Amino acid sequence: MASTYTPNLNLEKPGHGERVNDWDACLNANFDAIDAAAWLVPVRTDDPDSPAEGEQWVRSDLAQLRIRVSETTYKVDLTAV
Repeated sequence: MASTYTPNLNLEKPGHGERVNDWDACLNANFDAIDAAAWLVPVRTDDPDSPAEGEQWVRSDLAQLRIRVSETTYKVDLTAV
């Protein structure tokens, strides 16, 4: 069975029996992509004038993650762990 790939980050999902001798290359590439994507959310102290559909940003002054979906901006309060 051939590998398939995730729609957002294009992470490889090896097919059954694939990557028997080099699974580490696939796994490491997937982890590198996840690590890089985790820091794509910009940090701001204001809201964008016209946020695009799906746009995300962190309000560092309010400790909130904000996400634009259609005409609505949603917020998630961030708490320290």
